[in-house]
Amino acid sequence: MEGKLNRKITQLKASVCNLEGSLSIELGLFPELVKDSIESGQIQKFEISSELLWKTLKIFLYEISGIDEKSPKSVIKSFFNSGYCSYEEYEMLMTMINDRNSLSHVYNSEMMQSIRTRLSDFLIVMKKCLETVENAAAEKNAIDKYEEYR
Repeated sequence: MEGKLNRKITQLKASVCNLEGSLSIELGLFPELVKDSIESGQIQKFEISSELLWKTLKIFLYEISGIDEKSPKSVIKSFFNSGYCSYEEYEMLMTMINDRNSLSHVYNSEMMQSIRTRLSDFLIVMKKCLETVENAAAEKNAIDKYEEYR
């Protein structure tokens, strides 16, 4: 199982880095059609990253704490209840899941623009969760190796 968590962490790290790169693009430098395509790409990268995040947290909770949740919101709630994130981060993660769900069901230009304004905040909380998961996983790996040599 340790390999599965490490693979998910690697995938999430690459996805978050990709999202961060797309958000650093200065949109004002491009014609409207190109700008619209870049914005759509940012939204798609957000959807992929948010999906990878909750799935990584799901595997993390199971491997580290034995918690087996099925849905994105229950995973986020357990991540918070286990003390891995603050209440403010929990709220932001729930908003992120709600926004991702909204994008998956209905296309609305105003809604998309509204969500785009939160992408930088979502990126911050994704990076914080990634750091938390990496640190806890590394600590567990170190403890496991120590136990092996005892």
